[in-house]
Formats: sequence, structure tokens, C-alpha cells
Amino acid sequence: MAKTIYLYLFVLSALLAVFLYYNSKKIIDDQEQTIRELQNEIEVLESKK
Repeated sequence: MAKTIYLYLFVLSALLAVFLYYNSKKIIDDQEQTIRELQNEIEVLESKK
């Protein structure tokens, strides 16, 4: 009985870890894309001076 509970807890924690990894990776990728877009916009505005 205890073995199955530990197995379920392990599987649940592994799935949670995978979910958190991919979710944070997506957030970081979105932030990097926003930074690149803003840097390009800054370059365009500076070149107009």
C-alpha cells in the first residue's frame, strides 16, 4: 500500500516538474522575443536622429 502511494507521489511530482520546466521555458522565450523586438525598435528610433 505504501509503495503505491510513494509511486503515485513520485509520478505526480515528476509531472509537475516537467510542467514547471516547460512553462518557465515558454515565459523566458517570450521575454527574450520581447527584448529583441524592443532593441530593434530602439535601433530604428536612434537611426532617425
